[in-house]
Amino acid sequence: MTRFLGACALVSCIALSASAGAQGQQTLVIQGGTLIDGNGGAPVPNSVVVIQGNRITAAGSAAQVQVPAGAQIIRANGKFVLPGLVDAKGNYNWYYGEPYLYYGVTSVMVSGGRNVQGLAERDAINRGIYAGPRLYHTIVTVDGPGPELKKPDNYKAGDGARVVRTAEEAVAHVRLMAETGADIITFQNGDGPPAIFAPAVAEAQRLGKGIDFRAMGPQTRGREVAAMGTGIVLVHTGNAGAQIAKDPSKWATYIELPPDAYADMDEAKANEHIQYLVSRQMLLEPDLMATARGFHKNWKRVQQEDRDFANLPGLRSYYPEYALRQVWENVKSPETYMNPGEIERRAAGFKNHAWFLKHYVDAGGRLVAASDDPQTHAGLGLHQEMTAFVEDVGLTPMQAIQAGTSWVADGFKIADVGRIAPGKFADILIVDSDPTVDILNLRKISTVLKDGKVLDRRFHADYKGGMFQSSIEHDYDANVDGADWAEALKRATFRPNVRNGRYNAAGGIDSELSPTPGVEDIAPHSVTRGAPDTVIRVTGFNFVNGTEALVNGKPVPTKVVSRTQLEAAVPRGAFAEAGKLRLQIRNPKPLATPQWGQVSNDAYVLVPFEFTKLLPQPKW
Repeated sequence: MTRFLGACALVSCIALSASAGAQGQQTLVIQGGTLIDGNGGAPVPNSVVVIQGNRITAAGSAAQVQVPAGAQIIRANGKFVLPGLVDAKGNYNWYYGEPYLYYGVTSVMVSGGRNVQGLAERDAINRGIYAGPRLYHTIVTVDGPGPELKKPDNYKAGDGARVVRTAEEAVAHVRLMAETGADIITFQNGDGPPAIFAPAVAEAQRLGKGIDFRAMGPQTRGREVAAMGTGIVLVHTGNAGAQIAKDPSKWATYIELPPDAYADMDEAKANEHIQYLVSRQMLLEPDLMATARGFHKNWKRVQQEDRDFANLPGLRSYYPEYALRQVWENVKSPETYMNPGEIERRAAGFKNHAWFLKHYVDAGGRLVAASDDPQTHAGLGLHQEMTAFVEDVGLTPMQAIQAGTSWVADGFKIADVGRIAPGKFADILIVDSDPTVDILNLRKISTVLKDGKVLDRRFHADYKGGMFQSSIEHDYDANVDGADWAEALKRATFRPNVRNGRYNAAGGIDSELSPTPGVEDIAPHSVTRGAPDTVIRVTGFNFVNGTEALVNGKPVPTKVVSRTQLEAAVPRGAFAEAGKLRLQIRNPKPLATPQWGQVSNDAYVLVPFEFTKLLPQPKW
């Protein structure tokens, strides 16, 4: 169950007094703090926030809001009370759950597709199975078909993106995601004509879904997306730099993340572009921590913060070393991977990008702050992005706070979070010093509440967030692991038309010597907890008579259909607990290819709880 601290355990953090609560839902009051409600108005000193159950029922000054009789009181005198932070882009991994909460991030927009696994994680957190932020998922993103509509759709079990080739396919994709429980809709890359995406954008908005569009182009960028609808989140600023360049032809095919195109910025074009995007109420997600590593004013501090993250007490009891070092490698200084000319151009691009963002907000536009982990550490990365909005872009701390709370909620059409107001979820951050004076004060966290409960911000060696993991570093991959290995194995060993291997190689399905098997896809890839006996169809190669499937290391009845197809009969007992089943294929000895081994690459069958809805299989 989700860990939280009882009121009496909070004495070391905040002064608290308790009295007997009313029957039914607990009433909790945060009293005496300065309220920063997420709307951008003047902070309210000596405030009262009333919480009943998991919702806020009243918030305002002590003169306006009455403390209910019998309420439990959290005394926040001298402290500052804000909405829980909302990350506009978190590529969620299981071990991010507790770090997010530690840093006061109570909601995360998971805009990169995580298929049904994302829904399983979201639902498990929402049901209190383990601790974590609220996750808002896109399920599978809409990917463009390329300029000539010929990009192949190589979708396999558990993939996070799928190519559409027509407007009709794009609309059907959006409808299916919404029906399956998507919270938001993501359009990937803009790699295709606007005419394919526009009807799907209209459909998503008709369904009331927030949209984020990674409009990097080259065919569809921010300006084209703005023509499709209003109030859309443009990831990586919609590649605006390529559309406001003095010589646009120079950047016509530029789709990279770094802000190099802004180095060629035409200020007049930039101002016109700003006015147009503002008129369409676009929200810009610049991802400064991800796209311009090393060019921030206080980059040395960022590097040290990223090192210090590893020293959070208890974190390393389960947090993968890989994940720590991945970020450390990512934040090395520019001189380690760029030449002087490249550094000069990118520095100019970063400066002009910051200028563009500042003028966008000055013109009435809004930014949303995102960690874009794993390019940053979960939780910390959002604080670093908000800090960059102040230090590098020139926003006020209050604007940066909005960019990490209410503006994200507005952009993604999530009405329940991002503000302290009646009816909102009681996700609240209490900090010791004024973040409107210094944005770094936002990290001086005293208390975090989620769902009206005070959270235990410690790290726990028995954290259950990894129950759906595949491997400890890469739980967000598709259901078939080792695809590169399998591809190399196939090139080296699979001879589809060979029936006789002669004296030193494998033959056909009845070969006396076994090749090493490989797995390419499985169906179904997701089976809910409590399911009956289920046949898993495995697509791969080098299957022979005597090939057997292993589930969590144990053989199950296997029917070899052909050299590329088999069926594994998985007994119902395997689905008794939610999690993931490891599926491997093993060929009988002796082996013709001992250097590759006897067992295939791994595949994983997701076993979500019965309350999680699945995509239709085998198509999805």
